[in-house]
Formats: sequence, structure tokens, C-alpha cells
Amino acid sequence: MAELKDESYGEAKKYFQFVKQKYPFSKYAVMAELALADTQFAQGNYSESIEGYKTFARLHPTHDKVEDGYVAFRISEGYYRDMPEDLWIMPPAYEKDQSAVQDAQRELESFRKNFPASPYLKKVDDMRHEVLKRLVDHEVYVARFYLKSDHPRAAALRLEAAIHRYPGSGREPELLYSLGETYLHMNDPLRAKETFARVVAEHGEAPQARRSELYLEYIAHRYGPNPQPAPSTLDPAQAGHG
Repeated sequence: MAELKDESYGEAKKYFQFVKQKYPFSKYAVMAELALADTQFAQGNYSESIEGYKTFARLHPTHDKVEDGYVAFRISEGYYRDMPEDLWIMPPAYEKDQSAVQDAQRELESFRKNFPASPYLKKVDDMRHEVLKRLVDHEVYVARFYLKSDHPRAAALRLEAAIHRYPGSGREPELLYSLGETYLHMNDPLRAKETFARVVAEHGEAPQARRSELYLEYIAHRYGPNPQPAPSTLDPAQAGHG
């Protein structure tokens, strides 16, 4: 493995391919298969490494590196590292297509479910936190687009979906607060009151809690202690933007 550690990736690949071909039924051929995927990963060829790891797991399901979660961890990390980057000359990542981010979320959630005691879990949780942040940023971006376009119902649907779809993102106070404001924009003081009350009850230490209390005072002053729900309205905009 010296070639890989020294980052002589080309020589490493040649060596591992040689081992596979020369000793195809030995344990060294199996080690070489995994090492080839590791080499692709180390080179930043994440799509190729993911395919290599998936093939390895399919062919060797009882291998130690499959059963201890290493292969699944590398697959998850490969999807994570393959997400679009934020570059100052390009639109922000949250404005772009989120397919790659959703792929990363799927693999990370699968890892957490299948390997709850893995030594890689801390790294997976750190990656998951960033992935959820990216997905929530996108939902907020789309919701703001709808609000600016005067489609508050569509904005509310995006915010509601983000709250339910991405638990543990750490952005719940912000999402709920924005949702409460959106309900007010929809002239629905009842749901606004319920949402601001959730911010106060569930996230009392968050900055949005005090602002939610002020909104609750405003709603009580303007609509009384028992505000009525808004009449049903239809928003022609669709909530499937982005």
C-alpha cells in the first residue's frame, strides 16, 4: 500500500490491477478490489469510487470492511463530497439543482440506520448536518421566491415540507418563525398563532422565540384570544419549484 500512501495513484492502480489478475481467487485480489476503490476516492474520483465500493459490497457482503460499515461510510462520503461546491463566481449552492445533495442525504440516513454503533457515525452526523443545512437553505430560497411572487400559500407549503422532511437540521426555529409570518401574510392568524406558540414552547432559547412572543401579543391585540382560521383560498402557484 506504499504507493497509495505516497499518493502515487497511477502506480497504485497498476499494482492493484496486477494483483487482481495474477491472483484472482486469493484474499489479496479481494484486498486489491477495495484498494482500487480507495484509490479512486483518494484521487477525488467520487463517482468511480462509489461504483467500486458498491461492487465490492455486492460481491463480498460478509467482508469485514462491509460488515463494520467502512464501505457504506465511503459510499456516503463519496456522495457528500460530490455535492456542488459554493464558488463566489457561481450562483449559491442552494439555488442549484439539489439532486446530488438528496443522494448524499439518502446514503447518510441509510448509514445511520444500518450502523448505529459505527466508529464512523460521528463523521456521518457531521456530514448529515451540512447536508440538511443545504437542503433547508434551498427550501427557504424557494419559499422566499414564492413570497416575492405573491404566492404565500406555495411558500407555506415549502416551509411545512422542510420542517417535516428534515428533522434535526437545527433550523427549526427559523423555519417555524418564517412559517408563522407567512401564515399572517395569508391572513390566517389562527395558524400563525399556533406556529409562533410552537417556537416559544419548543425553542425558547432561540432568538426567534422573543420575536414570536411579540407576534403573539400582536395577534391577541388585533384578533382577540381566539382568532378565526382564514377562509380556504387556492394559490395557482405549484410548490414543486426547484
